[in-house]
Amino acid sequence: MKRILPILSLIIINLSCGLYQDNEEPDIYFQFLDFDILKLGRTFSDMAISDDGKNIFLSDYNNNSILHVDAEKDLILANIVIVGSHPIAIDLNADDSKLAITHEGESVVKVINTEIMSIENSFPISLMNMNDLIFVNDTTLILSSKTDPSCVTLNINTGEEVTQSVLNGEFAINTSNSTLFVATSSSLKKYNWVNNRFYQDPSISDPYGFVGNINHLIYNSEKDIILTCISDKENVANIQHVYSYNANDMTFAGKYQIKSPGLAVTITPDGERIFAAPKDSDEIGVFIIEFSQNTKLETNYYLSAGNLSKRGICIDPNEKYLYTLVNIPGDDDSFEPYNDFSFDLQRIKIN
Repeated sequence: MKRILPILSLIIINLSCGLYQDNEEPDIYFQFLDFDILKLGRTFSDMAISDDGKNIFLSDYNNNSILHVDAEKDLILANIVIVGSHPIAIDLNADDSKLAITHEGESVVKVINTEIMSIENSFPISLMNMNDLIFVNDTTLILSSKTDPSCVTLNINTGEEVTQSVLNGEFAINTSNSTLFVATSSSLKKYNWVNNRFYQDPSISDPYGFVGNINHLIYNSEKDIILTCISDKENVANIQHVYSYNANDMTFAGKYQIKSPGLAVTITPDGERIFAAPKDSDEIGVFIIEFSQNTKLETNYYLSAGNLSKRGICIDPNEKYLYTLVNIPGDDDSFEPYNDFSFDLQRIKIN
């Protein structure tokens, strides 16, 4: 035994050293400070940016509030306004003077005066489990629900609510003529605004060929195109990429291949550059992918500081920056009910 024990000890030492030996070094390592980040640590459901690019508004779903970020120079959290239960979607009116908010947790729409960042109106609504809203014009909003069969319009001057023959879904709008585009779970639809009512246009897009969840829908007036991000509803269809449609006749205009479900998309005002936020990461991180609208090919990649969010990307109208909502890996596995998947605001300088 005296002869065997030293040999066994040597074997054990060698084995234990071998278990923890790792000579592989990462090629690139990014730290939190490598990114332009406004640390917020909240769960966001929507974002909007003013036409001058100086003000960003975020709906804080878990904390029932709206955040106002001053983006003129540095990113500064300027204001927090407590609103209703679980704000799910927001939209700015044409001159950015009013911000409308709809809530998933209660049947109410609130309107904020953006100059003084205070609630100026609150309207009860017949819809439950609201999903999206958008300004039709300066006085009228249209709202959708996750469960109610049709949408309603709301006059923010009088409080009058009108049920519309519009299917529920995500909204985009051509503000010049109040033409509404609605992405349902299976197809795109177009509605024309006539005498304070929406009527379905004869042009209806072909069905997607699957049933999916709509993550984001936007319209660009310069190119007259619609862009939508769709993810797999039942985890069986393997839905990927960002889909494009011609707004005039609703025909399929192509797809932007990101090899992942799209979470959010934005486009430059001239319609030439498209930026897509994918769900899945690359080998060294999650990238925002820039495409040429004309060729549908990738032109640039922009590294984000973490995982991305549904509806969580917008572009500075002056085309200097992208703003994204990012979840930086950290303390997400907490027992605290509102601590899961907290997001920060990242600013990315674009080429």
